Amino acid sequence: MSQLALVAWADDAKTPSPEQNVLRKHGTLTFNKDVAPIVFQHCASCHRPSQSAPFKLLGYADVKKRAKQIAEVVQKRYMPPWLPERGSVEFANDLSLTDDQIRLIGQWEAQGAPEGAVSDLPPLPKWAEGWQMGTPDLVVKVPQPYTLAAEGKDVFHNLVVPIPISERKYVMGVEFQPGNRKVVHHALIKVDSTPVCRLRAAKQVPPGFDGMLVPETAQMPDGYFLSWAPGKVPQPSLPGMAWTLQPGTDLALQMHFRPSGKAELVQPSVAFYFTEEPPTNSPLLMNLEALCIDIPAGIKDYSVEDHYILPVDVTLLGIGSHAHYLGKRMEGYARLPDGSKKELLSIKDWDFNWQSDFRYARPIALPKGATLTMHWVYDNSVENDRNPNQPPKRVRHGPQTTDEMSQLWIQFLLRNSTERRLFQRDYNEHVARVFLDCNESLVAEDPNDAKAQTMAGRANLYFGEVSKALDHFLAAVKADPKYDRAYYELGAIYLRQKRLAEAREAFENVTRFNADDYEAEGSLGIIFLQQRDLEQAEAHLRAALRINPDDKLASNYLGRVLDAKARLKN
Repeated sequence: MSQLALVAWADDAKTPSPEQNVLRKHGTLTFNKDVAPIVFQHCASCHRPSQSAPFKLLGYADVKKRAKQIAEVVQKRYMPPWLPERGSVEFANDLSLTDDQIRLIGQWEAQGAPEGAVSDLPPLPKWAEGWQMGTPDLVVKVPQPYTLAAEGKDVFHNLVVPIPISERKYVMGVEFQPGNRKVVHHALIKVDSTPVCRLRAAKQVPPGFDGMLVPETAQMPDGYFLSWAPGKVPQPSLPGMAWTLQPGTDLALQMHFRPSGKAELVQPSVAFYFTEEPPTNSPLLMNLEALCIDIPAGIKDYSVEDHYILPVDVTLLGIGSHAHYLGKRMEGYARLPDGSKKELLSIKDWDFNWQSDFRYARPIALPKGATLTMHWVYDNSVENDRNPNQPPKRVRHGPQTTDEMSQLWIQFLLRNSTERRLFQRDYNEHVARVFLDCNESLVAEDPNDAKAQTMAGRANLYFGEVSKALDHFLAAVKADPKYDRAYYELGAIYLRQKRLAEAREAFENVTRFNADDYEAEGSLGIIFLQQRDLEQAEAHLRAALRINPDDKLASNYLGRVLDAKARLKN
């Protein structure tokens, strides 16, 4: 996006100042004249039939019945659901109420919640039927509903559906419908340009697979954070920033379900909105995160931080945060080279139920040398009503909701491809350092942590420390002789070192414990080709392509094998 386009966006994004409601003397406030405009604008979009709220607020009778409750929840800023603190930075589509609006609702309720003259009642907003962004160009619906059990813990389940397009498309927006708002807590929308997720999902009936850990081939489009949560307003991409969707891509939906007490059917859909205009710029995402979270039972104020110094100038477009039930408050800010502080996101009362990401009302420019900081505080005491463990237990970093996480995602633009490459190289080194420091700490505490040993080894490889990496991978398979990822890393090192017998043994262990690892099958094909065993090479390369028909490396090596076999026949 050009600087001119950014200025145009900033001008378009400017929102008028909230109407200032002057508190009045007793008997002058009414629902129809004073409260209804607030409720219709900020509450009714969710509090209406077929939306996420449990009851409707579409008229005087609805609101009067819950007037005391409404006054209380808006006073506490629990409703409308909007986590960022007001005043520190301005966001587009701010759902929060002004202080004046909150006082007005409280005064109206305290004065008996009078209705007022019918002629003062404004009309209800006209909401789009079905899709909020209008008629989609394409709707992809999960073909078979998923059945959520009546009882039990939260469920993370992945649904995979082919996207039926025959040519390249530029996507300027997506909108998600959960298919059952009662039990869907949130969803992440990813795409997989390979059949890896589809093949994994096909092993179950109906197709799908559980867990928060998905194949690495399933990703959100580069630079975009596509998610859904109750109350989130779908937004089109900024001008010139559509993303490219290629034919043969699958939609991968990672769903978080919460059982309702009875069996529920869930059948989500995703709408795609296309544009003819190819992207002229692509955003990037960076994530500040602390991996070595270790929260003792009973502690009220446990904090973690991550810092990153910008190697280039950046323009921030949006921001989002993520933690689980112990999250208490978080702050994201930039310390500028002159020492001043720029708030980026502040949440003083984190609520896992209302997490989201936020687009800035105007882009925020940060200079090279600014230090970005993520700061999270957790409450693992009995006083935390959201604590899933009563009595509290020690909680560490992990993907389950009973674990904890600390993320701050930032969407931004760079000026050119040279700065993009410079940033990516510098940021990758930062991430590798975070992984190395944390996992080295974990293996010092527990040498039998096979996952930590493997992650520490991969980080050492990034920094060129092959010998240290090898020691970590060997320690990992010793700790867990069935851990396929450690065997794969060992095989990759041995293959580069031309230690073919050891590489073959390592990759055979991978396929023994993970029959879906196409890269291990392909690596075995390469090893047998180098050993001039063309039959075994062909068998393994064809196995790799059965798992992932889009594996170009396996396809290229299979061509070499077939050429070699043909020459032998001649």
